[in-house]
Amino acid sequence: MATFLCKPSSEGQEVGLMLKYASLVLLAGCSSNNQVQSGHSPVSEPAPIVKEADPAAITETTGALESVFPKVEEPYLAEQAADNGDVVNVHGRYYNLDKWDAFIENIALKQSGKVRLTEYTIEGDPIFYELVYNGDAILYTFDNGMDAFGSDLGRPSTICAKE
Repeated sequence: MATFLCKPSSEGQEVGLMLKYASLVLLAGCSSNNQVQSGHSPVSEPAPIVKEADPAAITETTGALESVFPKVEEPYLAEQAADNGDVVNVHGRYYNLDKWDAFIENIALKQSGKVRLTEYTIEGDPIFYELVYNGDAILYTFDNGMDAFGSDLGRPSTICAKE
């Protein structure tokens, strides 16, 4: 079972809690038996354990990770998110799970990869979870700026490295 250590950011525990929440939401959603679109089955691999890390435990090479995803300026519908290549969760209906599978496979092979997960609220607002892997660490970025009923946290990021 993979274990990732996460470097605290300036947002401290807030990002750590968001990362834990997002990991649970994303991994629980992908491993559930809910309806799946495009004939893809949910990920059946065990979920990695994510925990806070001492900043000294993260190597210098992981500090160079940067998001390759542009900030979304205007909300878009799930169909557009799927066309963009995002892994999409609309109230338990999933699109592009093959992108998630490819990202997990890249991690297993220690090859760089990226994936954006877009989840829609009951009101239809998108929330974005972006993961970028460089072969050593994962940069996780959270963006709930389009969620009308959420508290916009900006685009906090944290880096997680394999223990």
